[in-house]
Amino acid sequence: MSSLAMTASAQLERRLDSVLTGTERRRIAVQLGSAMIAGGLLIVGLSQIWLGPPEQRSVGELTMGLAALIVALPIIVDGARGLWTSDPNSQSNQLVALAALAAMASGDFITATLVPVIVHLGHFLEERSLLGAQAAIEGLERLTARRAMLLTDDGEVAVDPDSLRGGDIVVVRPGDVLPADGEVVLGESTIDQSMMTGESIPVDASEGCLVFAGCVNLTGMIRIRVDKAGERTTLGRLREMLAAAEQSKTPVAKAIERYVGYYVPLVLIIAAAVLFLTRDPSRAIAILVVACPVGFLLAGPSAMIACLAVASRLGVLIKNSKFVEVLADVEVAVLDKTGTVTYGKLELIGAEPCGEHSVAVLHDSAFACAHGSLHPVSRAVVAAVHASDPTRERPLGEIHETAGKGVRATIGELVHYLGRADWLTQQGFAMPEEPAHEGPVVWVARADSRTDAREVLGCLLFADRPREDAHHAIEELRELDIERVVLLTGDRRRVAEPIGQHLGVDEVIADVLPEEKLEAVRHERHAAATQEPMSVLVVGDGVNDSPALTEGDVGVAMGAMGSDIAMQSADIVLMGADLRRLPAMIRLSRLTRRAIHQNLAVGIVVPLGMILLASAGIVTPLAGAVLHHVGESFVLFNSARLLRFR
Repeated sequence: MSSLAMTASAQLERRLDSVLTGTERRRIAVQLGSAMIAGGLLIVGLSQIWLGPPEQRSVGELTMGLAALIVALPIIVDGARGLWTSDPNSQSNQLVALAALAAMASGDFITATLVPVIVHLGHFLEERSLLGAQAAIEGLERLTARRAMLLTDDGEVAVDPDSLRGGDIVVVRPGDVLPADGEVVLGESTIDQSMMTGESIPVDASEGCLVFAGCVNLTGMIRIRVDKAGERTTLGRLREMLAAAEQSKTPVAKAIERYVGYYVPLVLIIAAAVLFLTRDPSRAIAILVVACPVGFLLAGPSAMIACLAVASRLGVLIKNSKFVEVLADVEVAVLDKTGTVTYGKLELIGAEPCGEHSVAVLHDSAFACAHGSLHPVSRAVVAAVHASDPTRERPLGEIHETAGKGVRATIGELVHYLGRADWLTQQGFAMPEEPAHEGPVVWVARADSRTDAREVLGCLLFADRPREDAHHAIEELRELDIERVVLLTGDRRRVAEPIGQHLGVDEVIADVLPEEKLEAVRHERHAAATQEPMSVLVVGDGVNDSPALTEGDVGVAMGAMGSDIAMQSADIVLMGADLRRLPAMIRLSRLTRRAIHQNLAVGIVVPLGMILLASAGIVTPLAGAVLHHVGESFVLFNSARLLRFR
């Protein structure tokens, strides 16, 4: 029997090792093992009393007494711990401990054994249910690569991913999990980022692309220059923040823990009063058993764990569970423009040549300057030229860039210019009137060093396109009764206004600096005619929006894969760039809050009803030990329904 219990305890410890703390694992293993040993001893004791000779009756009673003591001892110790700690679970066990001791004192060893056994089994099923909800969160742990193929002078060497350092080159073959964050330096492949971002469509990766630990290489072999390894990777940060979120407590949970301290003395008073009035110890014992507020204590944590699991599956990181409750009450959404409702990437959408010059001449001269610059305008020019002519080679020449103004390229006798109108004026060009365009306008010019002849070739028109999902996301926010949707940007009003009109926002606030965004968020909080401040949700890219994200009641950073700044500044992080996850999270937060309220109602009503029935003698201690799990079961199943959220 002892060997069987030890085996069960060992198996249980291995099952729970990746999720529960060491103390929790030991407590569950001890409870289950003691329940199995006590169950065996109880059967032996009953057999000796019922089937054995009369002289063995005392031995049978001693055996049952030992069984009761073994199974009740962990609960008694845990309940005693609640006398000097604020652990609500320990305080709840005080009632079961008192019931077991009272049953033993009255000689009812069957009740004294079976009540703790049933309670232990209930705790085990409770933990199994919570672990089911945590399965999605555990998936992050399974994403960790077990080995990395480090490229050395002697070839490839298998090493522990945690031993990698910045600058190391690792080889990743098809089917392998990426062992570190880094940059692709050789090869092309398709990368599955679904477990990190929640987006099912794989992304292409080639030289220069950033890739992240935990993603799966699908097609080609690539080499990666390591940037971050171990716990410093995006995956490591995710695990760390998820663990912190699971341990965090919502306002509801804090209120429950605050009042449960008064609950145990109240139950003891009721049990003592019933014992005094009825002189029936079994009724008092039944009250102590059914009054255990386990369902009440699980009301918040079980729903919140399910919510965190669903969020993890959607590629959403919630840094503290309290923000789930805050998100459910959001009334105003303030959205940053660049990188949030737009792609944050300039595209060349048109060209207006001057005089007799053609668009091809304009592109040739712009490309001569752009290929040597990393400015977003230059990148957009190079992308557009390569899209029309993939084989276009870079011209050889001397390139000089003036930060924030433009680029000059000297190729042979010709000097090409790509830049702002005021900068070209300083270079001696007579600039024509700028066209009416809602986005950035960049001019292209050319000079002949032999004759000093200067001519403006024309201008290039750029735009940052709205995300395809942004309009749908804002419509969904409307359906969720968000009162105001505001577009906030540092861009010029003539650039931001058309985007705001296209998306259907209530107001566009443009030409604001990062510190002015903070004031704009404060203004939105108190903009309503009511005296009560409104709850404001702020969404940005998490980089230059940190003050605004911090000022909002909830700050959400979008597309934060690999961005430490975004993870630090935001309360909720969307690892992908799909804005539709935002209304989905609001719906999930409201469903979670509703589940918590339902759980609380059942967690309060069921024990109170059971106490009345036990006081009337309708519910016996053994029946109470079974029935008091009704509330727990409802709470767990009700919370588990959240896992079906899509």
